[in-house]
Amino acid sequence: MLVSLQEMLQEAEKKNFAIASINTPNQISLRAVIQAAEDTNMPVTINHAQTEEDVVPIEIAVPLMLEYARKSTAPISVHVDHGYDFDHCMKAVRLGCTSIMHDNSRFSLRENIERTRRFVDIVHPLGIGVEAELGAMPNNMPSEVHGQETSDLSDLSVYFTNPNEAEIFCRESGCDVLTVSFGTVHGMYAGEPNLDIELVKKIRAKAGNVALGMHGGSGTPFNQIQAAIDAGIRKINYFTAIDTAPAPYLAKTISEATNPVNFCHLANQAMEIIYEKTVEILTVFKNEKKF
Repeated sequence: MLVSLQEMLQEAEKKNFAIASINTPNQISLRAVIQAAEDTNMPVTINHAQTEEDVVPIEIAVPLMLEYARKSTAPISVHVDHGYDFDHCMKAVRLGCTSIMHDNSRFSLRENIERTRRFVDIVHPLGIGVEAELGAMPNNMPSEVHGQETSDLSDLSVYFTNPNEAEIFCRESGCDVLTVSFGTVHGMYAGEPNLDIELVKKIRAKAGNVALGMHGGSGTPFNQIQAAIDAGIRKINYFTAIDTAPAPYLAKTISEATNPVNFCHLANQAMEIIYEKTVEILTVFKNEKKF
């Protein structure tokens, strides 16, 4: 069923779990993620990122995502991840997305607030949830695409969100989710993950009614993920580990094949692997078992 992000956040806060926010840039991923949500009885936000426009345009992706979400027995919201420019975000509004991340984190605190507030004022009356970001999310996915440049990962603390700035941002921007930086990395970690859970607690204490989001979940030890949830994280983006999981198995299938390999068989194998990885992480996000 198609539900709002705001409804999901209320339930997550009440039951102390985190909503999985997973990119589904193709129908294989889309089917696998929604099936995993149904089988684990967990709400999921399915994402289309602006940086995935060269993979599938939003005009193709979102209508398909909405169709699958409406038919699902699990609570599903349809979300735009890292919408960097206003026009793209407004396109998502017109297509029917239930929530949108309008990412203005590259701007100053004041401009970030003003741009986010302007967008909130437009879409909140339509029931659309808004995610924002404060602090910088370091990146380890080499690319020339804007927002995916490789970051200097030698000292992740330089990217951390300031709790006092977070308080101002939450009070003035009107956003529903504030994604904060506290030691995670987009892509995969270069070293041993070490999340600053105490920082999350400090930000949570100042955030008021705004939920906290975490990006860069892939590669984070499960016990640290659950510690972050206990500290107040309510939405977690998790994609790279899921999206890259099928490749080694598909390569093995192809290399060991004695006959031509049908793509449909590879697609089914990939879908099964994505499903299994999604079930695994949804179980972690449910936060019932402490790893």
